[in-house]
Amino acid sequence: WVAARGERQTTIGAAVSMDGVGLHGGRPCRMTLLPAPADTGIVWRRADLPGAPEVPASAEFVVDTTRATSIGRGAAAVRTVEHVMAALRALRIDNAVVQLDGEEPPFADGAAAAFVRLIRRAGTELLDAPRRARPLRAPAWAAAGDAYIVALPADEFRVTYTFVSDHPALGTQFADFPVDPDVFETEIAPARTVGWLHEVEALRRRGLGLGITKDAAVVVDETGFVSPMRMPDEVARHKVLDIVGDLALAGPLAGVHVMAVRSGHALHVELAKKIQQQFMEEDAN
Repeated sequence: WVAARGERQTTIGAAVSMDGVGLHGGRPCRMTLLPAPADTGIVWRRADLPGAPEVPASAEFVVDTTRATSIGRGAAAVRTVEHVMAALRALRIDNAVVQLDGEEPPFADGAAAAFVRLIRRAGTELLDAPRRARPLRAPAWAAAGDAYIVALPADEFRVTYTFVSDHPALGTQFADFPVDPDVFETEIAPARTVGWLHEVEALRRRGLGLGITKDAAVVVDETGFVSPMRMPDEVARHKVLDIVGDLALAGPLAGVHVMAVRSGHALHVELAKKIQQQFMEEDAN
């Protein structure tokens, strides 16, 4: 979709909360989405810390991209923001406070469907301010080895992803979707992350990944699926979800076609920073 001239900013219509378990700590956690004024953007708040410090959802505040995207500022850090960010961006929520009682949101089922339902329950409120979604004016890209991601100017927000694996069950998967609210809700949001059984077990031994269950990820071992996929290309669709969430850290985008092969959070965030840099240079000129 492309922001039309005269389109107004949005926030959520009411405060809504959900409880769950965090991905890494495996501890119970609560997330509350709160309405916010125009030009706030998406802000994450650590209500459990003194002074309830906030971290803007911007690529400049990314502090880690190992297995997930984490942001931080000062003493406040938030882990695994990409699934919530994807749901907010795809449902066109421009302004909101994401309040947590710990360092990570609920992992839910390893996808974004639960967050879409939460936002739908809150509703959307139009604000008396023009929307600031920006079109991409020139290509931007990031690459490492045989992985790459490129963003091109386009008439709509679209993501194309190719997942490549030597695993006999996963193989090569391809996903190509426009990012609009309805398509995201039905085709992208239900897609779960993939987890290798030996990696999940290793993470648990280190006290990480405790929120991953066989239902909350596409878990595979050396021979096949430990948990069945919801759709044949679920892993590629989840990568589309990750890209939407990671690029949300560049700000509201209007008119961009993202194409990627083998990319992960590090390349996605690198691209988000390059897009932000492009916008800063445009403003300076």
